[in-house]
Amino acid sequence: MSEVPAINYCSRDFESIKEALKAHIQTKFGDHWRDFYESQTGMMLVEITAYVFDILSFYTDFVANESFLPTAQDRSSIVKLGQLVGYNLRPPTGAAVTIRASIGAVQAQDVIIASGMVVQTAKGVVFRTLIEQRISVGDTQVDITMSEGEWQTDNFTSDGTSFQRFKLSTAEAIQGSITVTVSGEEWDEMDSLVYGDVGSKIYAISYDEDDFAYITFGDDESGAAPADTVAIVVTYRIGGGESGNIYVGEIDTSIQGTLEAVLPETFVTVTLYNTERGSGGEARETIPHAKLWIPRWVKTNQRAVTEEDFDTLGNTFNDPTFGAPAFVKAKLKQDIPELNTVELYVWGRDSGSNITTASVGLKNAIETYFSNNGEGAVRLICTDVEVLDGEIVHIDILVDVTLLSDFASSDVISGITAAFDLLLSSSYMTPGADLRLSRIYDALHSVAGVDHGLIVMVIASTPASETVDVGDGVTTHFTGTLLLEPKQPVTPHSVSITDDTQTVTDDGDGNLIGDVDPTGTNTIDYDTGEFDVTFAAAPVLDDPIVVAFMYILDYQRGEVETSGDGATRRFTGAVDFPPVLAYDVVTAQKGIAFSDGSQVVIDDGDGNLIGDVDVYAAVNYIDYDTGAYDFTFALPPSLGATIRSTYRQLLRTPSEDIPIDKLQVAVKNRYEIATS
Repeated sequence: MSEVPAINYCSRDFESIKEALKAHIQTKFGDHWRDFYESQTGMMLVEITAYVFDILSFYTDFVANESFLPTAQDRSSIVKLGQLVGYNLRPPTGAAVTIRASIGAVQAQDVIIASGMVVQTAKGVVFRTLIEQRISVGDTQVDITMSEGEWQTDNFTSDGTSFQRFKLSTAEAIQGSITVTVSGEEWDEMDSLVYGDVGSKIYAISYDEDDFAYITFGDDESGAAPADTVAIVVTYRIGGGESGNIYVGEIDTSIQGTLEAVLPETFVTVTLYNTERGSGGEARETIPHAKLWIPRWVKTNQRAVTEEDFDTLGNTFNDPTFGAPAFVKAKLKQDIPELNTVELYVWGRDSGSNITTASVGLKNAIETYFSNNGEGAVRLICTDVEVLDGEIVHIDILVDVTLLSDFASSDVISGITAAFDLLLSSSYMTPGADLRLSRIYDALHSVAGVDHGLIVMVIASTPASETVDVGDGVTTHFTGTLLLEPKQPVTPHSVSITDDTQTVTDDGDGNLIGDVDPTGTNTIDYDTGEFDVTFAAAPVLDDPIVVAFMYILDYQRGEVETSGDGATRRFTGAVDFPPVLAYDVVTAQKGIAFSDGSQVVIDDGDGNLIGDVDVYAAVNYIDYDTGAYDFTFALPPSLGATIRSTYRQLLRTPSEDIPIDKLQVAVKNRYEIATS
């Protein structure tokens, strides 16, 4: 009798199972079953069996994958895994907006703006006051806060059983906005019913994969169970998302306030205008976000001690009034006199999903959360927390692309734009995530119609603005020099010069276009910041002339170039991360330095290397663009001495990754896509 072959447990697809069944039959029943023709009944039975086991194998793999957080893909699985450790995936959060409320004249009594007062933007986004607010006697205006969302009420009836669970009728209930009353008495929300006892009037909230909220009551041991037939009323706000992050001026309307303690009721017209952007509106939590933060959230035990703890609690923070941040990054100060101070850098999002600064209200809410010293405190009592704006790095990507012959250039350009947008908005681009050229190439070559592509340049910039002059009603010609960081040039296509009515921009080649007199010079020097513009009409008296622009960032680098042998004085090579910023004579900043520990060689701003060099050597130079250097020390470095370089890289390069500081986030600025 022949030996039965070992089972290959890794071969679980249809064809592998089919062949394994045939081999088993041939081994076990070789003298009796020879019916292996595809058209025969025997093979039909084999294929049916292989088909069934292929499906069972798929479901086995699926269940196994969905049982573990790192491999799970289905949102319902992530929701359930999070609930096992007390983590609810966040539904959409509602934005808040600061609104200037004004009245025409001072009143003898306070003007009351009632709780629940509703306004709506032209795009249909609803905001309301959550508490009563007022304009005090003697004032004609005040800044008030309104939060996004519409009120919803659901009514249920208790059946008296243990662990009753009620599903809200509408999805996307804003976290923190849910209020539950049982027989007219408000009960308290708890993270878990395990915190309750026999008489605790509490409930817990959970969310499913479709963002429907569920209210769960206890069993008279872990929280009270509502009595049979009593009325349960749930009120909550619905809405949320990035649409609430409105721009300045999207609310420009009026409502009716009332004078306090005046009978009969007297109305006063209150004009409303949002002086800040809306902030805090976020789409529902994504699967990558949850998979990243659930394990870290468990580690914190809702206490902030380490830098990762502050990161985790900041990035999972959500306020029912002010919403949630896009990102939070902590920095622990560990130097006297600021020992035990934690800086939290915060970013928000606008209505187009672009990363921007967070509102003052949201930042204050985060600071209040981390400054709690009482019950439920989240940080060490001896630690101070400061909330600051995170820095935004704007990325320009310039590429040359060769197309496949049967694709239209407009379609390919649209595809590349979408691929770059997806890259710069993906979960990979978090604070401190370097922009890898390999990821840009992956995105570029994933687009249908791209034969091959080449990165021409990647530029990292930050915005700035200056008031360079004021109008006198007569002068149209203005010149000046922007106050740039030393040796850090203006980014092409980023310049805008305005006088409140006229706008002038640059074309990327140093020419100023738009509302200009075409007979003027109308230029901008990107390297020096010198500009010369002649407006089409004279700016109005006292109107400010404002130049908004971006300048290219730099990054501190340092590396080991080589080592001394006790005899060699001349060293050649190239630094790893060109281009190098030249030395600025005026400010005595930037530049490159080489040292062997005792001798120092620096550049003079014109490409010459000076200092402890052999002045009779043929060359002592640095090529700022390529990073190539050639210099001769005055004395040979000792045997084994390390030759180091220190310099600042200009973040304008076709061949190097763009480094991002941990307190920065990279975002899209501009794409330039040339096709052939």
